[in-house]
Amino acid sequence: MPAFPTLFRGTAFAINLTTIAMMVLTGLVVLIVMRLAVRRLDMRHPRGLQNVIEWIADFAATTARDAMPSEKAARSILPLAMVMLVYLFVANWLGLIATIELVVKKPVPWLGLTPDVLEQAHGRVALFDSPTANMSMTLGLAIMVWLMSHARGLRHPREWAKHFLSPTPWVLPLTIIEEITNPLTHGMRLFGNIFAGEALMGVILGIPLIFGWVPVGLPLLLIWLFYSAFVSTIQAYVFTILMCLYIGNKSFDEGHAH
Repeated sequence: MPAFPTLFRGTAFAINLTTIAMMVLTGLVVLIVMRLAVRRLDMRHPRGLQNVIEWIADFAATTARDAMPSEKAARSILPLAMVMLVYLFVANWLGLIATIELVVKKPVPWLGLTPDVLEQAHGRVALFDSPTANMSMTLGLAIMVWLMSHARGLRHPREWAKHFLSPTPWVLPLTIIEEITNPLTHGMRLFGNIFAGEALMGVILGIPLIFGWVPVGLPLLLIWLFYSAFVSTIQAYVFTILMCLYIGNKSFDEGHAH
């Protein structure tokens, strides 16, 4: 397991610089792709990248309409659903496309690369990785969704309160437990799938070579790459549709949620 350059390591405010950099890189990639797609819009004869982005927009619209209780609510969540879908797709794939590590022998304490940390990581320091392979990032997104869902629900305080209150006494504890577990499972599901995929790739790449050049693990690596690519794509969709469902469950535009 490689080490990561980290500010304030060992405190509650530790900042993984690799994850921050990869989050920014993911945003730049999405921004550039979107800009290229709309650079030469052709409403009558769309082609190339414009076709791909329009397909993604239609897919995100269908996802939002299926999860939200009304067309008005679906339109309000559609921009976020589309951006989240594309952003997570790119973020999940970055670690599959490339992994960059440096071998650092001299400690760099201000980056959290202490002698103990470098010894545990055998001197390997990761500079390029999927940001979603970091639990803090995925839980941060999940908490953001949780806050947005309640902020939307509080636009109709009476209906929002009814969501928690019930004539049956044992329903309230279950509702509270659900409110706690939803963001946890929402973020950890994404993190677990991406982290496990990249960790196993690291194990496969570490398989010794026969005669010093025959890659025994190559067939297994190719199979796992295809599988991880599929999982990465599905997880972007799963996180997005759950986001729409959680926000939809607290959307009372029509006087009810589903």
